[in-house]
Amino acid sequence: MFHIKNDFVRKIRSKYFLLIVIALSLMSSSYGQDINYSKFGMETNGNKIPHGLKVGDKAPDFTGYDQTGKQVELKKLLVQGPIILFFYRGKWCPVCSRYLNNYQDSLKVITDQGFNVVAITPESIENVEQTVKLHNLTFTVIYDCQEKIMKDYDVMFSVTKAYQGKILSALSTDIAKNNGRDTARLPVPATFIINKDGIIVAVQFDPDYKNRATVKWMLKNLGLAL
Repeated sequence: MFHIKNDFVRKIRSKYFLLIVIALSLMSSSYGQDINYSKFGMETNGNKIPHGLKVGDKAPDFTGYDQTGKQVELKKLLVQGPIILFFYRGKWCPVCSRYLNNYQDSLKVITDQGFNVVAITPESIENVEQTVKLHNLTFTVIYDCQEKIMKDYDVMFSVTKAYQGKILSALSTDIAKNNGRDTARLPVPATFIINKDGIIVAVQFDPDYKNRATVKWMLKNLGLAL
């Protein structure tokens, strides 16, 4: 009888413990989804919020022109080896400038592993040329002239009027004009590591443009694509 009672108590405790774990998991999940998108310039009213492609997804193929005017195709690059593909917002963005410099400084470490590096941006080709010259970039930078690459990788968003005004006031930049467009749209500055088969094996995606893939993160995940 004593053993039966103990078994009953243990079962009750086990059920309560399981309920607590589930509750905490749900709380954690909802907290992670509670993002103030407008803080990062992302328009939510009637606009799609990007979430980025996931690990295991097939990387959408694309064709674009790099800073030298050379046509670049993802499928042809993948014949050479795996790729680190990342998005940046524009030369006006101080965080992007630091990030581009970090990439250039660490480029040899990455290419020595057999990887190509490709940057995608919505800024006009004229501004791409200025960005490349300013930071002495030697990796491929592609102007997403039709905004198709940003769409296909699910990183593009419409920029709020308030954020456009903030950038215009603080950095003297009209985002739409910088991109050669009438409407301001930007990418979440995400990073995708793609293996030779065109499969995404690692993703860094954060609506907060200050949080980006570090060199340490890249080096840690490069092996997944080999």
